[in-house]
Amino acid sequence: MKLEHVQLAIRPRNILECLDIAFLFCGRNWVGLLGASLAGIVPIFLLNLLLQSWFEPVNVYFGLLLLSMEVPWATLLLTLYLGQITFSKKFSSRRAARDVGRTFPQMVCFQVLVRGLCMLLCVAAPIVFVEMFFLNEIILLEQTSLKSTWARRTALNARTLGKIVALRLIDLVVLCFGMVSLTILLRTVSELWEDRFRFDPEAMLDTAFVVDWQIQAAFWIAITFLTVFRFVSYLDCRIRREGWDVELKLRAQARQYAQQEIA
Repeated sequence: MKLEHVQLAIRPRNILECLDIAFLFCGRNWVGLLGASLAGIVPIFLLNLLLQSWFEPVNVYFGLLLLSMEVPWATLLLTLYLGQITFSKKFSSRRAARDVGRTFPQMVCFQVLVRGLCMLLCVAAPIVFVEMFFLNEIILLEQTSLKSTWARRTALNARTLGKIVALRLIDLVVLCFGMVSLTILLRTVSELWEDRFRFDPEAMLDTAFVVDWQIQAAFWIAITFLTVFRFVSYLDCRIRREGWDVELKLRAQARQYAQQEIA
């Protein structure tokens, strides 16, 4: 990895700055983000609609458990896309397919077996939401081996519990606000399209959490943004842990001394 090619100013940032960078990133790369998101989310979205038609009424616990298991897989291609355009400026579908094949054993082990066991036990759910925060990025972008993945996660998350909890709280706020606002927006557009729109804020809020295609679409749009936010936070964590900014300054100083010697 060549730090000079990273498409992001390498310096430590606070959480709000990471959130701002995520918004800017989405605005500048929305076409690629849309394609990568749809490639991973559409199959999951269709599967959920099928399961919803089979199991009515929907069990809330089962629905939340299913979504928690689906998110890492739905955002898999999006994470690979973010890594490629940040570190190599362009996206290669062939390289992405190769990376998926290489990391598939780790994804199954940690994001299916470990995650599923923790979620089923309930009391171990904090391990999923806190201790496994950067796990997708570690597996997919760093290409760690099955044995070293958890050790790498431990090293990256060490002494950052407070920040990870703060990031999770921001995730929750963005997810809740995004789901409600986007669901109302999508339902309004849908009713206008079908020529049956009636402005009734109370009715919109009362039905905001009825599970239909609008709220599922709103959920996945919010998850897409949060994936970008987590990626930027992951880069910030590595910048702080590995001293990328210091390394670049030392390289620049070394080049300056070399030019002076040649002169």
